[in-house]
Amino acid sequence: MDPIDSSHPRGHAGHERQPSIHFQAPADGEYEASTSTTAPQTIEIPDSGHVGGVASGTSTPGYGYHQSSVPSPAPTKRSNDSKPTSDIKPKRLRVDESTPPPITAASNNNTPPLSPSSGSESSAPSDSVADRLSSHLPSKPLGRSRSLPPTFGRKRRRAQDSVQQHLPPVTLHTLRELDLSEIYRNPKLRHDVVFDAQLHFRPNLDGSRGRKKREQADIYWKQVLHECDMLFANVRNRQTRVAGMAVKLLTLFKTMKEILSTLVPKSDRDDVEAALDEGLLKQQLEYGVLDFKKLSEWLAGVLKAHCAPMRDQWVEQMVAQVAFGVDNGKTWALRDGLKMVFGILEAMKLDVANHQIRTLRPHLVSTAVHFEQGYFQERIESGRLDMREPRIWFQNAIKDSTDPYNSFIRATTEMLSPSKYSAYPATFTFDFERLDAIRDDIREATCLKLALLFFRQLLHQFNCKRDMDAATVDNLRAKLLAILSEEEGPYRWVKGSNAVALHLAQAAFEFSGNTGLVDASTVKMAENWFQKHLRVDSSIYVHVEVGVVKDVTTLVQQVMKSWSSLSTSPILQAADLTGSSVELASIAQRIAHIAFLHWRIFGKLYAASS
Repeated sequence: MDPIDSSHPRGHAGHERQPSIHFQAPADGEYEASTSTTAPQTIEIPDSGHVGGVASGTSTPGYGYHQSSVPSPAPTKRSNDSKPTSDIKPKRLRVDESTPPPITAASNNNTPPLSPSSGSESSAPSDSVADRLSSHLPSKPLGRSRSLPPTFGRKRRRAQDSVQQHLPPVTLHTLRELDLSEIYRNPKLRHDVVFDAQLHFRPNLDGSRGRKKREQADIYWKQVLHECDMLFANVRNRQTRVAGMAVKLLTLFKTMKEILSTLVPKSDRDDVEAALDEGLLKQQLEYGVLDFKKLSEWLAGVLKAHCAPMRDQWVEQMVAQVAFGVDNGKTWALRDGLKMVFGILEAMKLDVANHQIRTLRPHLVSTAVHFEQGYFQERIESGRLDMREPRIWFQNAIKDSTDPYNSFIRATTEMLSPSKYSAYPATFTFDFERLDAIRDDIREATCLKLALLFFRQLLHQFNCKRDMDAATVDNLRAKLLAILSEEEGPYRWVKGSNAVALHLAQAAFEFSGNTGLVDASTVKMAENWFQKHLRVDSSIYVHVEVGVVKDVTTLVQQVMKSWSSLSTSPILQAADLTGSSVELASIAQRIAHIAFLHWRIFGKLYAASS
């Protein structure tokens, strides 16, 4: 992994059924746009100051962020003073960093809507005890006696593991990266938001990490179902009290309270603390008198008062599911209702985070250069970013040139040539995915140009007297792309070369005024030509690609000449580009956005080495 590549938010397993919280492009399902006209929430922007000490932006990799043509709903019912509170970071322990901090019960003496009670707190053993034990051990390293107690580090790890196995898939820890403070400190996200006006979070369940999280979530909810079965069985058997039974249900309600407290205004938090009081719920579960229906109805009132209106139907389904499970003794329905609560809480947190990103975007764009200059300067000074190779790349670009700026533009465009594949300088670390996509589009544009050149060659061979107009070219391009739509990757032209050759041969035959089918020899010749010249090592391919890159470079230089300030340049509309991605104007526009921001950040560092 590149030393300066900050972690990209990844998989999260909160719940199975939620098309409404899967933030994706329209083809994959997304949030519906909220119809509410309520004024947007006021967002408190942390003081940016100097960013030399900014964190790397790594956090729980539970969420990815993607582009969508329809924005996620704003939390229209959310009060201004209900900004999520920042998590208090626990004392650093010698445990895995992905392990969440131990959960402590919150004390509350207020009267809850259901019944009064108070929580309790537990404390971890002191390190000084371990120090006193170690003072009696021999200085020479020996095998540890079995009579000695285990080290406190092991005890802490076991305690952490014991707590974690009872936690729901959605916790305050897994949602931490959605907090405003985490968003503001994430350099990769702040860089990406400059290029994407519709950037937003979504639960990411892709890949092996996502599959593992789904499996862990399934195991957890099966265990919750088992506790619900035991609870219902005790009620049926009229057992008066069963202590220590509903461990997961207790932790579930406690986690629910913690998340909900960050989503409601301060004036409502006392009610949340009281209604979900740990001591009260523990007694009610042990005696089998917890009214799940009443609790779900209270939750519904709180959720509807603070979530987007489009979530109301989901909340009502949760209440109906819990009521069905309680009335009919169906524990699976009760379990599913509890599962829905966490799905709704996660959706609310995502709504708030995405609303904050949209609200903060103008500020993030206007401060992007200053922020990233400080971020990368810190990495350079700490030795985590080696500038030797990027400076060598820049020095090679400006050889025999009196204009470093245009030389930088030309070098940035030329490094995207598929036939001259080379690694990107480390300074482009936040743009690797964008650069790869542009490189693939240059490959597509080159192959399309090759196909059109061959089509004209066939017309000459058939003695065609007609001229190709723009409509004919557009129609031919559209059909070729449709033929290749089933193939994926930058080499799909090589894989589908025979289909392309057959279509072009038949199309040229008919365009020349002929009827019927083109002869087999022409088709075979076309197949052989494409199999040879669609490869990046073909001299004809390289010649055509050089022309494409040269045209793109000219367009990029024209675009960047008109830009002088990041806050006023068209980079704010970077995500609003229209047209085909393989059109040279679109390719040039995207390269210009990357090169423009990159030069503003690293231009002086490059110039200092020349």
